[in-house]
Amino acid sequence: MKRHTTTSVERDVRRTLRGGDEVQALWDLAGDYMDAGRYEDAVLVLQQLSARCPTDHVAMLACGTCYRRLGFLEPARVEFERAVRIAPDSAEAHYSLGRIHDLLGRRDEAIEEHLRAIELKPDDPEPHYRLGVTFSRAGEFEAAERAFRKAVEVDDHCAKAYTNLGYALDRLGRSRDAILAFKRAIEIDPDNAERHLNLGAIYGERGMLTDAIAEFQRAADIEPESAEAHYNLGTALLGAEEEEAAQDALEEAVRLDPENADAHYRLGVVRARRGLFSNAVASFQRVLSLEGESANVCYQMGAALAAMDRLKDAERYLKRAAADDPDDRRVHYQLGLVMDRLGREADATDSYRRAGGSGWGRKKTGD
Repeated sequence: MKRHTTTSVERDVRRTLRGGDEVQALWDLAGDYMDAGRYEDAVLVLQQLSARCPTDHVAMLACGTCYRRLGFLEPARVEFERAVRIAPDSAEAHYSLGRIHDLLGRRDEAIEEHLRAIELKPDDPEPHYRLGVTFSRAGEFEAAERAFRKAVEVDDHCAKAYTNLGYALDRLGRSRDAILAFKRAIEIDPDNAERHLNLGAIYGERGMLTDAIAEFQRAADIEPESAEAHYNLGTALLGAEEEEAAQDALEEAVRLDPENADAHYRLGVVRARRGLFSNAVASFQRVLSLEGESANVCYQMGAALAAMDRLKDAERYLKRAAADDPDDRRVHYQLGLVMDRLGREADATDSYRRAGGSGWGRKKTGD
């Protein structure tokens, strides 16, 4: 015969219900579970609460929120739709339902619910913000800009609205305005690494590497375990030719995220620049194991192997690069150098010709 066990939730509920006000006791228990991130347990308690109070839309909203945080979007939608039916004038219910529609990719339904929430509570920045997010997801950045601007008009301290406004402006090609928005977000919330990463990225795109490095360094200081922060920092440092510091940052990035092929590639590049060719080869081998062969990685691998006098191996990788991208002049030139060193003059001449000249760049071996 199967033995039935009592779960910890059942025990907590029984203990909770020994008091006088059962509804309040269940609310307190559900709140404790939600605060602790125990959303599945909170759902069980909220279901009991709904059974006792079948018209309590707040319990439905709380239950839907738990489902959303667990990634169960359809059950969340069901709960929020129930809340809207019971409390059609609840801005929070329409806002929550709109958010789920957005996550489910239902643009029109999401917009309808956000607009209804705004109509019911126009001075709340959240529905304006969520409306902007929905437009951004759909690639409608002009509409997103209007929604985010309304959010910050309602609440000038809404950092996430300024961040998303900056993103929308950047996508619209208005990088100067985007920088101002990102800066305002940082002014409001200076210890948020993501905001520094956003600002650093747009600085980097504009070639403002000193500013980009400062923002990425700040992000790495705030979140030392962020592989993205160290990767972006290393990339900016590499662009600024601060190679030793770039290597340190990229080594940290691959330690934190060993599957990041881009970080391994850039680490290989900086190692090669510093003459650490054996280490560079190891980095490029890791890229190849993660992503397979590409013309660029094969070229870098071939160049590093040539610098180590592993000429046959270098030839093999450079030929793979040339086959994959026959119009890359630097590949043919590098291959010509290798052919020269192998004493294969005809092959070297052919490679130089493919590179765009007849032997240009070759060292003279005699008169």
